[in-house]
Amino acid sequence: MVFGDVVYEPGGTCGPRVQQDYQLVVLVEGEARADVEGREVRIAAGQVGLFRPGWREFFRLSETRKTHHTWCSVHPSLVPAELAGRAARAPDVLPVTRRFEQLMELGLSLPRSAGERAPGLVESLGLATLQEYLFAGERARATESPTTGGSAGAGERAGTREPEEPDALRRALDWIGSEGERATGLPALAREAGVSPAQLVKLFRRHLGTTPIRHVWEVRTRRGAQLLRETGLTVGEVAFRCGFRTPFHFSRWVKELFGVSPRVLRARAWARD
Repeated sequence: MVFGDVVYEPGGTCGPRVQQDYQLVVLVEGEARADVEGREVRIAAGQVGLFRPGWREFFRLSETRKTHHTWCSVHPSLVPAELAGRAARAPDVLPVTRRFEQLMELGLSLPRSAGERAPGLVESLGLATLQEYLFAGERARATESPTTGGSAGAGERAGTREPEEPDALRRALDWIGSEGERATGLPALAREAGVSPAQLVKLFRRHLGTTPIRHVWEVRTRRGAQLLRETGLTVGEVAFRCGFRTPFHFSRWVKELFGVSPRVLRARAWARD
């Protein structure tokens, strides 16, 4: 796990290399063009790019001015399978959010000896930075407006106003995030979003690549996993607080997302080196 900071003179390059980590590259000033397995990724000042392990990459920095960038590298061994799956689907480049900027500033402010003096601190901060990037990417996809232009689509012909759809999706996501323990079904969630059940399914598939109800259980499972790691509540208590019908239902979802049972997930989190 590394947080770093570097300034390149005009015309600087980096690579070619095979990326070993999940690396977040933040452009403070200047610009960067990265060739990633033959595909160009451009990062401008105020943006952050995500580079994934195993990919061959070569960076070319601004030809006319200095380029200042910071980075955060997270080793793949620290990234759970569920997080790795989200990273694989994430955008290559995003604007830097205020929360992401704060996490980077905190990571860069740590002394080099922080990893030795406080084991786990740098790793946790790096994972939080990666998660913030993924969260920002998911929110951006959920709120972006569909492309306009050309002939009217089926939704417009039927009287559906496409620009309002991201607002409906946002309402659904906000409800899921704030009412995590309440029983819900597709019709009730659609009412909260202000659209029909069929339209809500369409929105989730288009913007998040999943269904509304599956997203509900994934969010509740991640919340439950956090409680398992950070509290002494029993598996049954965690399941109840996160809105699952039974501990078995919760356990099945934990196994699907994390590959292990709730008790094993907790044991791994609590295990001492």
